[in-house]
Amino acid sequence: MEIQKSFELSHAPSVVWDALSDVHLVASCLPGASILEQLGDDRYKGQFSVKVGPLAAAFEGDVTIERRPEERTGTVSGKGADARSSSRASGHMTYRVAPANDGARTRVDVNCTINLAGALAQFGKAGVIKEIANRITAEFVRNLEAHLATAAPRVGEATRQDAARPEALPPTRTAESSLDAGKLVWTIIRERIVAFFRSLFGRRA
Repeated sequence: MEIQKSFELSHAPSVVWDALSDVHLVASCLPGASILEQLGDDRYKGQFSVKVGPLAAAFEGDVTIERRPEERTGTVSGKGADARSSSRASGHMTYRVAPANDGARTRVDVNCTINLAGALAQFGKAGVIKEIANRITAEFVRNLEAHLATAAPRVGEATRQDAARPEALPPTRTAESSLDAGKLVWTIIRERIVAFFRSLFGRRA
């Protein structure tokens, strides 16, 4: 499954690049994500927690990041598994940071390939995962904008100190912060039903 997303942030490209280079900041802005351990050489042990109805999964695995500052592009690769549901996931993402408008804003283009197997694979059908990705992206952008609005001057310093972090790190999010995809799925279904009836009665009118 391939997902392509683009979004804009009201900050300069250099500020956004520094923010996206801080793995712990990115995880804190991404619903359900947490960094459990720093393995060195831009490798991390991470976790992504998700709830879909009665099914709760915590995908735990390794993440590798490669950055190209001269191009302001990067790649993120990872794979993980959830022992309780026997679900597995792997993915590869590329992102690019570029000026938008007069250069005071930034455009971020993301291309992601996701593979799901096991109990949660059924939610990759009918475009549900893509719609959930739209909502996750919107929340991530809101969280990142809020952080940059108050802490942009400190982002670069936080990035430079990243190498000095201890090898074992506390999770950047708690279990209560897991992504409740079940609510998102039902919201999507409800919106589709409402749109259908509006379209139906609109035609009759």
